[in-house]
Amino acid sequence: MKVHRVPLGPYETNGVILEDERTREALVVDGGGDADSAYQRIQALGVRPVLHVHTHAHMDHCLQSVALAARLGVKNAVHADDLPLWRNLPRQVEALMGPGAAAALGVTSGADPELLLKDGDVLTFGDSKVEVMHLPGHSPGGIGLLFRGTPCVVVSGDTLFRDGVGRTDLWGGDWNVLLVSIGQRLFTLPDDTVVWSGHGAETTIGREKANFPY
Repeated sequence: MKVHRVPLGPYETNGVILEDERTREALVVDGGGDADSAYQRIQALGVRPVLHVHTHAHMDHCLQSVALAARLGVKNAVHADDLPLWRNLPRQVEALMGPGAAAALGVTSGADPELLLKDGDVLTFGDSKVEVMHLPGHSPGGIGLLFRGTPCVVVSGDTLFRDGVGRTDLWGGDWNVLLVSIGQRLFTLPDDTVVWSGHGAETTIGREKANFPY
């Protein structure tokens, strides 16, 4: 499996493209920050997307997700616990970017995602597969996507960053729950597991465990 990262939108959210090397099928993860840029990168790579997955439903990860999925001809997927965030996308935009921002950007609440995820689901693309890990705390329905390879790879969304963790002052955030997700789920993975976060550079579980200040 190959991992491709493309920063998207005003918050430079990491769109992640997971590519099965033999078949060129791919999972697109958090590509909604900028549909045009995500689509162009996917076309340049020559991969064949089969699903658009969201690590959570904060606005910077799903701003243009409905448009991108339609353009790619794939379904959107999100954890069921983040449906309230998805359905209130314009309110999120207004809260973070100011009154009138949603209208100026043409943001409306789109149709619900066609696929609702839960912990333990397995998503297959070509010969590759990832496991859904429910990682609440940054948002109620935050997830990670775990690829058990050599080394393992986890797409962690905004739960864990290089030298940081997700904020918990947004809708549904809970600091204590976040620490449980990190300590009992992510930090039990092998130390050489590569972590692709929702913002910034990649890291490893071992590096973050060794420097974790909380």
